[in-house]
Amino acid sequence: MALDLTNEKREILIYITVILWILFGVAVAFYPVSYAQMAVYFLSLTGFVSAYIWGESVRKSSSSSIFATGRTSSREKMIYVTVFLWTALGVTGLLTNADFVNLSAYFGALTPFVSAYILGKAYKPNGDPENPDEPAATTTTTDVKQVAKPAEEIG
Repeated sequence: MALDLTNEKREILIYITVILWILFGVAVAFYPVSYAQMAVYFLSLTGFVSAYIWGESVRKSSSSSIFATGRTSSREKMIYVTVFLWTALGVTGLLTNADFVNLSAYFGALTPFVSAYILGKAYKPNGDPENPDEPAATTTTTDVKQVAKPAEEIG
């Protein structure tokens, strides 16, 4: 029985997100940050995670997980870079007693750009496997001629 890498990739990200939620929740007990501030900061991450999970659900990636050998999808690389930056910013915020509402606004400002990139990758047609950055041709002149009928035939 083969592993379903798409489900595995989504599940790994969910587990990492929940573990971060627990760790940052425990950290609140030791640093002068309220749970409300931490919740707002955590919401700044969930937009990215939701976009990735939705994108993987819409167009399943055939590439291997970032934690396995082989080619990794660009949207998976993007989500893990984002999670790493979010974690680093959060840890730095804890150590410097930063205002997490301001950190949330700062990090949340990145959400539209990164989410659009991840969601856009879900809609980008698969390209040539040898050159994955090149989009595949989705229509040809023959396809258009078969679909389009002259106006005389329509009516």
